[in-house]
Amino acid sequence: MRTSRSRLTMRGALWLMLFALFGIVVPAFGQSTQNEIYDFNKPATAMDPANGNGVMVGGELWDSFAPPNKGPYYRESTFPLKSQLFRMGNFDRLWTTPTHMWPGGWTNGNFWAKNMWFIEYNPDATWNPATIGGVTNPAYKAASGGNYAIGAFNASVAGASDPNRNYARETKWVDGTRHHALYEAGWPTNIGVDVQVKIHQFELNWNNMNDFIIVEITFKNTGNVDINADGTVERSNNKINALAVLAHGEFMCSYVLTTSGGRGNRFGANRAIGYIGDNDGKGNPWDMMIGYPGESLTDVKDMGLNDFPLRFYTDVYSGWSWLDVKDATGAPKQTIYGTHPIGVGAQRGWFTSGGQGRGLSVNDAAFDPKSYHTAAMGTWYQDGGKSRLSTSVNLAPNAKFFASGTTGNPTTFVPKGGAVTEATRPNGDRKLVSLEDPSAFEVKTWESGWTKGFVGPNNFDGDMFSGVGPFSLNVGESMTVVWAEVGGYRLAGVTNAMAAARWAYEKNYVLPDYPAVPEIRVDNTLNKSTKISWDNKANLGRTDFVGYKVYRASQAKRIDWLDNGFRGLDDYWKTTTLGSTPSSLMKAVNPNFAAQSFVAGRQGVPDSWGPYDLIAVIPSAQLATYADNTIAGYNYAYEDKTVELGFKYWYYVSAYTTGAYDLGTTYAGSNPATATSIETSNMNRNGATGLWQNTYPFADQNTFYPKDAAGLKAIGAGFVVKSALADPARLASGAAKISVKPNPYKKKALFDSAVDAYDHKVTFYNLPPTAKITILDVAGQIVQEINFSSNDPNNGSTFWNLFSKDGIEVASGLYVYVVDYTGGQHVGYLSILR
Repeated sequence: MRTSRSRLTMRGALWLMLFALFGIVVPAFGQSTQNEIYDFNKPATAMDPANGNGVMVGGELWDSFAPPNKGPYYRESTFPLKSQLFRMGNFDRLWTTPTHMWPGGWTNGNFWAKNMWFIEYNPDATWNPATIGGVTNPAYKAASGGNYAIGAFNASVAGASDPNRNYARETKWVDGTRHHALYEAGWPTNIGVDVQVKIHQFELNWNNMNDFIIVEITFKNTGNVDINADGTVERSNNKINALAVLAHGEFMCSYVLTTSGGRGNRFGANRAIGYIGDNDGKGNPWDMMIGYPGESLTDVKDMGLNDFPLRFYTDVYSGWSWLDVKDATGAPKQTIYGTHPIGVGAQRGWFTSGGQGRGLSVNDAAFDPKSYHTAAMGTWYQDGGKSRLSTSVNLAPNAKFFASGTTGNPTTFVPKGGAVTEATRPNGDRKLVSLEDPSAFEVKTWESGWTKGFVGPNNFDGDMFSGVGPFSLNVGESMTVVWAEVGGYRLAGVTNAMAAARWAYEKNYVLPDYPAVPEIRVDNTLNKSTKISWDNKANLGRTDFVGYKVYRASQAKRIDWLDNGFRGLDDYWKTTTLGSTPSSLMKAVNPNFAAQSFVAGRQGVPDSWGPYDLIAVIPSAQLATYADNTIAGYNYAYEDKTVELGFKYWYYVSAYTTGAYDLGTTYAGSNPATATSIETSNMNRNGATGLWQNTYPFADQNTFYPKDAAGLKAIGAGFVVKSALADPARLASGAAKISVKPNPYKKKALFDSAVDAYDHKVTFYNLPPTAKITILDVAGQIVQEINFSSNDPNNGSTFWNLFSKDGIEVASGLYVYVVDYTGGQHVGYLSILR
């Protein structure tokens, strides 16, 4: 243990020296992180995130999708063709929308961005010519030649004027329960393939049902090719020969967002990316691309620190997988080689491709159709990315699977025939390279159950990718590709989320029936308390309704990232005991983690994501006790009397049930497949709609941040506990009373900053709409004057920073405060103890 501590101390010191060298400040406990941010705002222009893009914030995984007919994203802003099937996150280099955030509302994320393309190979090299009618063809790329083209869009492409083919419908809840969110879009492309997209997200937090997003992409071949997208069809009755789809992600681990929307990097953890081919609970491969925060140096075992400079143990993983490719009847769409599109049972993933983009240009800066296509179908080649060496890429047919074929022309490859076995499984990609190369795990996973696949470091020199295909489409034929992305705590979090995604897709998105998400609102009172109100839609007409729970997250509280942090996010809702999440519902710290001394004492504050404490359980039999119709549209209310004025709080009300819930025998996760109770999630925190409101709930300095009470409620902004605005008549009559807190004030009170000796304050509360507060010493000398004005019914409070009007910090002693307001005056005393 002595050696381990010594290594950790040296390693920590080394990182701190490097952070200091590059101007990165590592704050002490409780310090604001604003001074750590390197802002990339200058070269970018913020996009309006509500302009038809698909932003999914109804579950615990937040992400955003920009189709080409609603872009362009920043890199394509000057391009004549918009080539991305989707840009996922970071549309404008300002991160104005989420980029694979888990948990939703956390200020950090794992990806710079993700992208998706679809690419066609045509054996006719004149199909995509360099020029058309003497004019440069923007779809042609010299490095790729005339055989390859990306399915691209612009406003002039044939079909773009048809609203039935070119549309975008912003994310909505499918019905009034707020259980299922849906985004839809469609557009024509230059290669004659129309695209239609549906993106699904779910609110249910049982068994990670809110930790995934499923994307369905339907491709229909119209046969009409307008390759240069000028509105004139060059070819009719065109067959699609070898269409492949590629997903790509630039894993950072991690970025962090500011309150204004700026972005900074938090480097230190090894940005580990790879593929897991080990079996799930049903004996079938997980078949997932995964990114995670690896250890900073080999064998120091400090993995799990997404935000490494701050030493927060979070251990957030990200992943994705192809779920299905089906034809118009719902049957599996075979590849052009006669195989299942993905692989069934123990062969799941055999016919997809996955790897790391070294040797292949798969990032969004390349715009290289041939390279994208090669990566997307790499498993079918002799070396379609397996070696990660550009000099070793070999587009000959894979010798294990094919009997013959012309190098570089995938439409000529002839399979050997017969049942596919391990001996004949195509292996030209990297995903299962560990079966051939014992050094495939270049970064240790330190997670049990991950022994097949590969893991490599990503120093912005090799992004993660995977693909499906190739497929052919006759004129009029369509197919649907289904892809799921997940987020979670540790490896088990993302694999369980993928098991949930596969289950939901197999069930055609028919999840267990449970009550609607309550509509809530939060208000201040004159009693140093908050009032949480909610409607009755969850309990009306439901025999399975058992009651409501009220949860709270407060920035008056501190959390230890190692002791709780994200460990309880999956299961905290299962408790019926008031207070913090019990240890029995916490997921374990990685048992191989050995950097406890490096992260010891690292604390933070809760935010909209949690962690949440249970503060009330209200069985249905007791609902009458909480009946309150004083606010139109709300039926019940709970008063939280244990709050601290001046701090941000988040509340949510869940509805819970009783019943027999069973995911059946197809569920492959490690969670129990059955339950006797489920409940609604924290999606409605502080009254949030669960739909994107143009910025993040923490980004209160952002251009799009709401300014009125309705907008703040819709976004689920932090609710600052203040006294409600007092009625002067009630103050004058004695029915309400102006006061100050804490009184007496003692140094290092709750409001005080842990690092700034001059940052401390007291709060005056129960103030009327206008008032003048005069603070005097015992000799009658005026120390400070504060003019207060508010028209917000939830804001009857103001702070005093304990400095005099001359800018001098006041001394210990007894002070008199006089509050003058229309119709009255209040006199009180404040004691300050240094």
